[in-house]
Amino acid sequence: MEIQIKEFRGIRDLTMELRGKNFAICGPNGTGKSGIVDALEFALTGNISRLSGSGTRGLSVKEHGPHVDRRNNPEVAFVSLKITIQATGKIVVIKRTVKNPKDPTISPNDPDVLALLGKISTHPEFVLSRRELIKYILAEPGQRAKEVQSLLRLDEIESVRTLLQKIANSCKRDLTNYERSSEDATAALRLAMQIPVLNSAALLEAANQRRTILGLPPIVAFDATTSLKDGIGTVTTTQASKIVKAQAMAQLERLQKNISFISDPEFQEQNKLIREGLNTLAGNETFLQYASKEKLLEDALAAYDNSLCPVCDTPWSPEEFAQKIQDKLAQFKAINAQKVAVGKKLSPVLNKVTDISNQISSIANLGGLLQPTIECSTLNSYVFDLNSIKPHLSEILPISKTLDAVDKISSIPDDVLTNISLIQQAVNQLPEPSQQDAARDYLVIATEKLENLRSARLKVKSAQNKANTSAFVLETYGNVTTQALENIYNNVQETFSKLYREINQDDETNFQAKLKPSLGKLGFDVDFYGRGYFPPGAYHSEGHQDGMGLCLYLALMSHLSGDSFNFAVLDDVLMSVDSGHRREVSKMIRNNFSATQFIITTHDEIWLKHMRTNGLIDNKGFVHFRNWTVDLGPTQWDSKDVWEEIDNAITQNNISSAAATLRNFLEYFSKEVCHNIRAKVEFKSDAHFSLGELLPNAISMLKNLVKKGKDAASSWGQKENLAKIEAFEKAFDATQKETQIDQWQLNAAVHYNEWANLQKQDFEPVVQAYKALVDKFKCQSCNSLFYATPAFGNPESLRCNCGDMNINLQKKTGI
Repeated sequence: MEIQIKEFRGIRDLTMELRGKNFAICGPNGTGKSGIVDALEFALTGNISRLSGSGTRGLSVKEHGPHVDRRNNPEVAFVSLKITIQATGKIVVIKRTVKNPKDPTISPNDPDVLALLGKISTHPEFVLSRRELIKYILAEPGQRAKEVQSLLRLDEIESVRTLLQKIANSCKRDLTNYERSSEDATAALRLAMQIPVLNSAALLEAANQRRTILGLPPIVAFDATTSLKDGIGTVTTTQASKIVKAQAMAQLERLQKNISFISDPEFQEQNKLIREGLNTLAGNETFLQYASKEKLLEDALAAYDNSLCPVCDTPWSPEEFAQKIQDKLAQFKAINAQKVAVGKKLSPVLNKVTDISNQISSIANLGGLLQPTIECSTLNSYVFDLNSIKPHLSEILPISKTLDAVDKISSIPDDVLTNISLIQQAVNQLPEPSQQDAARDYLVIATEKLENLRSARLKVKSAQNKANTSAFVLETYGNVTTQALENIYNNVQETFSKLYREINQDDETNFQAKLKPSLGKLGFDVDFYGRGYFPPGAYHSEGHQDGMGLCLYLALMSHLSGDSFNFAVLDDVLMSVDSGHRREVSKMIRNNFSATQFIITTHDEIWLKHMRTNGLIDNKGFVHFRNWTVDLGPTQWDSKDVWEEIDNAITQNNISSAAATLRNFLEYFSKEVCHNIRAKVEFKSDAHFSLGELLPNAISMLKNLVKKGKDAASSWGQKENLAKIEAFEKAFDATQKETQIDQWQLNAAVHYNEWANLQKQDFEPVVQAYKALVDKFKCQSCNSLFYATPAFGNPESLRCNCGDMNINLQKKTGI
């Protein structure tokens, strides 16, 4: 794999050969490592995760993908990637510009190549940063299910489940509404027939009494088609009144009871408690309105850059930030519980508002039937007001509207009461109907109310069938998918547990985990030293959580792709794992994922050493960034660039800058030499070594190895090799003496701490001397650093990559 990046993000012009093997990018924070990750993701998908998703409002690839100095020329910002498709061996070149991110140039553009790249572009899970990694560990079960199923490309499972849940909820709400309508129709029929209990016997008895008065035959049996007014057309009575006085009186009586209930001290006290609850919630209204468990995690964790809060820019460590999220979730749960409690208290109030609204609406209709008519615009306006406050009593938010609604129902306006009183007086003055008229009106109204009830019950039955069916489908779907997911997660949890045990074999050799899928959720509990299973954030440290996140990701990707898991980018994902476990992580990745090419970024040089020592990357499998500037982009620890930078500083007579660069480079270079030839350096817990602790030991070790090489060549009688080694030794000694490293005590001017005080003419020879010394640690043919083999035990040879330097260190036995 080869990547060329130009004018993209913080990179001006950079070409890297990734060689199809594991590759590490090391450097302090802010040196451009993540720019490489962005470029890889952009080349393969056309997107940059860092510029999209939650917490990135106002950011875009087109606006912020180009280098800041090229933001008005997105056409010059591009990434070119040359890859080899393992399955076919095809070499593919992808070039994508920021101006047209969705229209890459692909060569060859064969159908199989386009299909593979299309698959990758829609599922860019090959890039894992810590903000993605920790979501699998600290997420709430519902959000974790979404994240994991997305990674496993099972998104449609949750989409279908959500749709089925919505259908089931909708059917359940419809059923509740129809049941309420049926209850209202039942109450209306009981009121019209003036019977205490509604059943067939009571209904027939009341109806037959009126039918007898009218000379109609009694109804013997009652079924779904029975009409209480059957035969009433043959009965002759006086002209029917537009208002049935008995019915109207019953309606007014029922309304008066509700009006009395409103003024009852018990109802007023209940409303007072509701107001107190609403006022308590008001202080957290914004939090309730815009926050949810999933949103908190999605927005905060996705936007968190491992240093600053994405909302207020407050510095947080990852552990502190994770705790902050947990605290917010606890706050949400507490406030939401208060909201639910207030909602329960508001439910009977809502029912009372519905009753009063319906009753006043019926009474208002009477006003137009009276002679003379009574104007009821006041009642109709009040009914409109009551209906308008129902949503606020149900939804609660905004709280100010709900408080207004509670105030409105706490008393009935005087003009409404006056209007009702006028209608009641008019109804009272209506003439009493004859016995036959009353019986006829009774049966007509009872039949109307009975038909309404039958219709309401049919709707309830239909709604019940829909609710039962939707609930059954949801339950069946949940059971089937849960079983299927359990099979998947059982496999994943075994792989996850195995990987985690490998990186924690010193203290968690019996570690196990449980992934527990349920409808729309994914529980995740882990063993804690045999004391039981708990969420990862309960007792495990942040470092262990990071390790879990990586292992779970690798287990999921293994299940998802199997042998096709060929490429992954790990962007600083183990920042909190201690050095001992990082070594084990390197071994775990090397031993279990030999077919996968990993691109790993890290700011920790110690982990880079672990990766090299444990064979996760080879001696060519890394690049080390030393700094970054907006004009040049990232700068590598490359001797060519360093000497050029030093020469430029000297030319400008900036000896202080040149001295600092030389010292920093020599410290870096000396670390690499000490690592390669296994020079002994006194241990320091912070792993920060000065140049004086490194370079002399590197020189001493190389001399020691060369001396062993001479002894070995002599023991084997290899005169030609001996002469070659002696020539190298002589040249090395002469170069080393030019640096006067052995004469610090005699000449303070050559001491590292004094370089910045030298004049140009004094410092130039120092630079040339060290440049020559650096070259003596490298092969002049392949430019690779010398290294001792094997990596452990007694050194057996000193060599370079091409073999031009290959000094045997083992003497002939018996000598």
